[in-house]
Amino acid sequence: MAARLFRNLALKLVSVVLASLLWLIVSGEQTVERVVRIPLEYTNIPPHLELVGDPPTVVDVRVRGSSGELARLSSGDMAVVLDVRSPRPGQRLYHLTGDDVRTPFGVEVVQVTPSSIALFFEQSSSKTVPVEPVLEGQPADGYMVASVTSDPARVEIVGPASALNGISSAVTEAVSVAGARGTVVETVTVGVADPAVRPRGPETTAVVTVTVVPVR
Repeated sequence: MAARLFRNLALKLVSVVLASLLWLIVSGEQTVERVVRIPLEYTNIPPHLELVGDPPTVVDVRVRGSSGELARLSSGDMAVVLDVRSPRPGQRLYHLTGDDVRTPFGVEVVQVTPSSIALFFEQSSSKTVPVEPVLEGQPADGYMVASVTSDPARVEIVGPASALNGISSAVTEAVSVAGARGTVVETVTVGVADPAVRPRGPETTAVVTVTVVPVR
């Protein structure tokens, strides 16, 4: 039994010394506070609702910890994650507390500013609109654009119902016909000018065909 106790004695003594030094360093540091601006993330938004308006994307958080820990702290180490499950259409008020903040070990949240935020939800809707190709530049001298087609010719867009009412088409990235003397075919991204509205699907593209012919 005594032999086991003294086995690797040197290694055990070094471990104790290192642990003691670490404790002295940490305990010798001052406890301080600072304010950090960190991102605000929203989770569990129901698919049938849209978060509209201009919701905040950052908040200020006052944190407390050792001077060394806070000196190493950056805004990327923290985030406020707000669970907005089960909202209903209209305005909702949410309170932000320290429990909503993801922090590294040893960092305590003292205060979140603002302490509450108002979010507005609207029913999600969709509709199908024509795709309007966008051209830039001019064909070579003596040539002209005879026709422009898009495949697909129509796409489905989704977003808040109120925003969809004012949108009659989707547009493509610009297709250059500068100096063209023949047909131009290009695959481009399709989008909508209103940031609250988007094509259904993460990446919507269209094949744009521009027929360039000699001027008669």
